[in-house]
Amino acid sequence: MKLRLVLVSAIAVMMTAALSAQPPAGRRDPGQRLENILTRSLNLNSTQQNQVHTILADAQVQSQGSAAQLRTLRSSLIDAIKTNNTALIDSLTLQISQLEQPLEAIRSKAAAQIYAILTADQQTKVGNGLGLLMGGGFGRGMRRGGPPPKQ
Repeated sequence: MKLRLVLVSAIAVMMTAALSAQPPAGRRDPGQRLENILTRSLNLNSTQQNQVHTILADAQVQSQGSAAQLRTLRSSLIDAIKTNNTALIDSLTLQISQLEQPLEAIRSKAAAQIYAILTADQQTKVGNGLGLLMGGGFGRGMRRGGPPPKQ
């Protein structure tokens, strides 16, 4: 159970990073880290590894424009919060939510594609925790300190 929790948390964090940001200079690609974790944790074969790589690369390409816009909007939101500009906060949060929807769909589709290439044993090992790939962070779709909710 603890392995599943750690695995799912790591997958969610890295999937979000892989889909929403370019890696800083000198740092490894978060998509590659996710591939490595999935490979080790689920014992992916070489065909599965190649498929996961393609799925994550495609998702990253699809999300690049929105991710760049989100970074700009979130920076502006921080400034609006610091200046107590409530009208701008309303406007920016609306724009952010409209950009997050397509990213959520991209993450969800990538998670579905990855799940589909897993064997039945690998799917069992992941359990319901794969849903975190769609949410992008620990705590979404899972209660802290407990097992994932039953479906």
